[in-house]
Amino acid sequence: MDLVKYVEFKRKLRKYLEEKLSPESISKASQDHHSKRPPRPCGMTVHTGIGCSLCCTYCYIYDMGFPRKVTKYPLTGLEMLYALTINPYFAPGRGGTMIAMGAVSEPFLQETLDRSLEYIKTFGTIGNPTQISTKVPIDEHYVKIIAEACPHISFLVTVISLRNYRKLEPLAPNPEDRLRFCGILTRYGIHVSIFMRPIIPGITDVEAEDILNIAKSYGVKNVVLGTLRVTKRIFKNLLKVGIDLSNRISRLSDRDQYPIKGHDLKIKIFKIAEKLGFKVFEAACGANIEASNLACIACEWGPCGDLNKLPEVSEKDIVELCRELGYEVESVSITGRDEKIQVHVKSGPSLKILEVWLKELTRRKVLVRRV
Repeated sequence: MDLVKYVEFKRKLRKYLEEKLSPESISKASQDHHSKRPPRPCGMTVHTGIGCSLCCTYCYIYDMGFPRKVTKYPLTGLEMLYALTINPYFAPGRGGTMIAMGAVSEPFLQETLDRSLEYIKTFGTIGNPTQISTKVPIDEHYVKIIAEACPHISFLVTVISLRNYRKLEPLAPNPEDRLRFCGILTRYGIHVSIFMRPIIPGITDVEAEDILNIAKSYGVKNVVLGTLRVTKRIFKNLLKVGIDLSNRISRLSDRDQYPIKGHDLKIKIFKIAEKLGFKVFEAACGANIEASNLACIACEWGPCGDLNKLPEVSEKDIVELCRELGYEVESVSITGRDEKIQVHVKSGPSLKILEVWLKELTRRKVLVRRV
């Protein structure tokens, strides 16, 4: 596998954008945090907006300092792309870094819709695995645009309750409308999953079968499961609406998010979903991998995708990539049934950068050490 081509593509893309963008745009993008930070396990989180007005009872973004007033993200599509091309962790291309939108703002609010569509079109031109999570249905006209611009996109549509959603998601659209929206997405060939996250004890696990039966009637075949993370504020908010998590938490913090004890709930819903014929992803990135027709064995949640599509990689490929990225290599080995990659380097930039590149491009477990 030619891994060096991703580095070469990144250089060409950056040069192209430097010729196309104004000095002011380049400066703005260079100072943006998207140009610096590493990806999360779900991929490189790209913000389409700042803040969210849906005020969901369980939402953690307000503890992170994000406001309830929404503004679209200040970077244009090309400016965002430029920020990513100067990010040392980002690998552009079909088999490159996963992109995830919707982590800290609802991407299809009135204030963020145009920016989200702009980003989707932009990412469609470079082919990176792209995912968007939402609670807001959009017009079929926009679905058609997305399907043409970014056909490999993965949609996660949050539905955690049908009967109790108003106390959990007071300003969000009706979940039955979201499920109908899933049907529109599937008609256009878009990979869509019910995002059953967070699982609310006594609600989501009780309603899961009804939710999934309706989703199935609209042609949805996938579900992503995820447990609830709480802060003191979230714990109190849920208690006010009659959800007591006292027996499912071990610690609380004003700002830090801690997962509740919810493994039993995931197993319960997992069994219901499998019985109904759904493919269950225990992490959002699994749906993104499948939507892009890729495969991955890089973490404990896998394997994901058709393993016949796992990229073939040799020690020579890895050595060449390391050198292209500025590392002097001591040794490389690929071992075990999971083909774990171990690299020892003598010198070069941050080991984290190399680890991220190797993990994203080879889709395998990676260990990088300096000798």
